[in-house]
Amino acid sequence: MQRELYERLRTAPYLPTAFPMGVDTLCQFARLLHEEGYPAIELLARPEEDLLEVFHQIGLREERSLILWGIGTVKTAASAEKVIRLRPDFVVSPAFSCQVLKVCEVARIPYVPAVYTFQDVQNVVEEFEELGLNLQLLKLCPVYGLTTEYVQAMSNCFPGISFCPTGEITLENYCYWKSLSVIVAPMGSRVIPLALLEAGDFTEVRRRLRLLRDLSQSC
Repeated sequence: MQRELYERLRTAPYLPTAFPMGVDTLCQFARLLHEEGYPAIELLARPEEDLLEVFHQIGLREERSLILWGIGTVKTAASAEKVIRLRPDFVVSPAFSCQVLKVCEVARIPYVPAVYTFQDVQNVVEEFEELGLNLQLLKLCPVYGLTTEYVQAMSNCFPGISFCPTGEITLENYCYWKSLSVIVAPMGSRVIPLALLEAGDFTEVRRRLRLLRDLSQSC
């Protein structure tokens, strides 16, 4: 399930996250992401009901097919059941849930849980293997207190797995994390602040996306 998502994110400069806001604003953001070569966005289900209504409306728009749309902060099987009815392109959790994994597996929707420790990764590996799934991509959260040396050691123990770090990635620490080959598509909202989107300042949003893309090529 994760392979296509991994391939889309493997060379992506960034995976922006956004809270529920106006459908027009999110769709305009999606068009801009598509134009600038960013393949995906994660919408955060906080609050959940607001996000579900927003994503339902996005599903009626042409922007739904321009990029991959993920729904994040899915913590329980009940939430996952609600989310998958809207057929997002992927589901993200703040920590691993075998119940959410099973819901996503039945729906054939990629699931990207967050990990922090070696034991976290081991738990996910075992559950994916139990279901006969190939694990290629995990969220790394939070990055506070972690080092590239630690993540590289974790990768050495679990080869074939790449990580999307978040919590929080900034322009200042971006290259620090991108220096690792196992890091793909850092995630977060600080590079493209909510205030810029709400203000409709898409000229500045585009400038920041281009700045980040240039930065990713120089790291």
